[in-house]
Amino acid sequence: MPSLSSDPSRHVVIDRRNGLYIAFPDVIRAGGNRLVAAYNEMDRHVRPDRRVLVVRTSDDHGRTWSPPVYPDSPKSHSPRLLRLPDGALLISDSSRIFHLSRDNGDTWTPMPVSGLTHDMHDRVLILPDGAWLTAGHRHVGGGEHPAIRQPPTEQVVFRSIDRGGNWQRLSVLAAHRNLTLCEASMARLPDGRILALMRENSFVFEPMYACMSGDDGASWSAPVPTALIGHRPTMGFMRDGRLLVTYRNTGPDWGTCAWTGTVDELLSGFRVHGRAADPGNPVFTPEGMRVRNEPGNGSVVRYALRPMTDPRTAAVSLEAEIRVDRADANGCGIRVGLWWRLFPDAVRPDVEDAPSVPLEPGRFNRIRLDYARGEVALAVNGVHRVTVRVDSDHAETRPVMFGAPYPFEDNGVDCTWRRVRLDVDEPAYDRKYAWSWRAEDGLPDQWMRNNILELRNDRHAAAPDFGYSGWCETGDGRLFSAYHHGDGGEEGYKPLCTAHVTGTWFSPDDFTQEAVMEKKDIERIFEAFFEKYKKTEGDRTSWSAYWMDMTPNGVLELNLTKCPRGTVFKVYVDKRKVTEVIGWEAFFPAMEEVATNHPGLYDPDRIFQEMEASI
Repeated sequence: MPSLSSDPSRHVVIDRRNGLYIAFPDVIRAGGNRLVAAYNEMDRHVRPDRRVLVVRTSDDHGRTWSPPVYPDSPKSHSPRLLRLPDGALLISDSSRIFHLSRDNGDTWTPMPVSGLTHDMHDRVLILPDGAWLTAGHRHVGGGEHPAIRQPPTEQVVFRSIDRGGNWQRLSVLAAHRNLTLCEASMARLPDGRILALMRENSFVFEPMYACMSGDDGASWSAPVPTALIGHRPTMGFMRDGRLLVTYRNTGPDWGTCAWTGTVDELLSGFRVHGRAADPGNPVFTPEGMRVRNEPGNGSVVRYALRPMTDPRTAAVSLEAEIRVDRADANGCGIRVGLWWRLFPDAVRPDVEDAPSVPLEPGRFNRIRLDYARGEVALAVNGVHRVTVRVDSDHAETRPVMFGAPYPFEDNGVDCTWRRVRLDVDEPAYDRKYAWSWRAEDGLPDQWMRNNILELRNDRHAAAPDFGYSGWCETGDGRLFSAYHHGDGGEEGYKPLCTAHVTGTWFSPDDFTQEAVMEKKDIERIFEAFFEKYKKTEGDRTSWSAYWMDMTPNGVLELNLTKCPRGTVFKVYVDKRKVTEVIGWEAFFPAMEEVATNHPGLYDPDRIFQEMEASI
């Protein structure tokens, strides 16, 4: 996906202090060009001893921030900001103490409220008749439900007719046995309906769900799956009329993300999400999508497919064609009901005392898994081999995936996926889902890569330590998102005890892949081109592939050679070698120099799009 994660010019630290857990921000544009951010200061994430409200302001579009201001609040949880029609600023808060500012955020006056019985409030939504709406959730019942690994949730809408002083419960937005729906974000559509987007918290790769109201929140449609997997969405409309959502991405590759599009696109249903952080892995060969990496979490590849919502009644059929040449314990597998680990010569279900099923090594094998009523049947090359029982009412049964079973260790692999097909029948929801992929289609998660903008990756952090966000449009024509970030890859990071509030500038153009082809996509395409067209001089220690581009400004030749020296790039202009470098890190600066010295010759978007088309 397009990513701003590694561009330091896009990011600013709003508040980071050693020994403090600083998190759960929101941000708005106030009067003039001022930005106002509100968030929490704590000592840790879970059951903190101290949790107070903090406000900072910026008068230069978010570049620098004022010293912290502490509104009079004995406790706070996930504040939300709103600029009222009269210009005053409102902080709504799960503490049941709101705050008003009439001086653009410099000072704040507490405003006790009553009637709000749930937590994690949405930004206040003001209706045309002047009433205020917000939403909150709570867990109901004392016991953990095995299908969601926690007590069920109830997402409720509240209404106030006195500018937030008193609230009444208006409606249940969503309450579902097998979906942990919470943290709703509501937006009023141009036609007057209200759209609510909710986090799904079962951690089985269910997407966010949405409900619609045509009567100002008094009643709601049944929840439907969306195209995004994530937590704590903040949804609204930009000035140009497009819908924008920022959120914590909880697909296989974690981080804070943004998405923009139409309501219909958001409600288009589940999309495959993947993790492939190494641009050189996977690559596409004439045989299929080759995944090859050594142990470690830097190059792991895995894909989350449509999970089962209710495995008591769901039926799943997944068929894959794959050859495994090498695999550690966590290198390669398919998850239907449980993990089925794949090795060059066997399939091993992840259940005690289950027998290994032999595979014919050195060839593509057709693996089929069929789930129904708590049983998973394995067939290999059309022959049924074994049936395994699983719990038909447990969260562990619900995910459907392929790739590395666990991305952290023992995951060395060399395998080639040729195709995967999935059918999920959910009669309890009158819903059928079908997905089919072949290696010729490109990456399985291409929709995600084309449509989601990664603001900041945090794949090495614990899920609670990143991604609660707010966003606004700035006075200089950009967008600014504030969110908390764990920086899990940094030395000293401690899960659930380390987080700070940061911000990222972005624009609608950043969502368009065609604007500037990403380095990781260039690497992926060139590596795949090499795999397909490489040739050796005869000793089989050196392999090369080259691309020639004839332009009105000259002839450019890119030569990629893999040999004992490493990955070597030779660049020729009009048959004359102008540079030779080793490694991808050296390739990109070398090509920038070529572009500077030979204007109009090197067009990476066109070259690598054409190269990809030739693969």
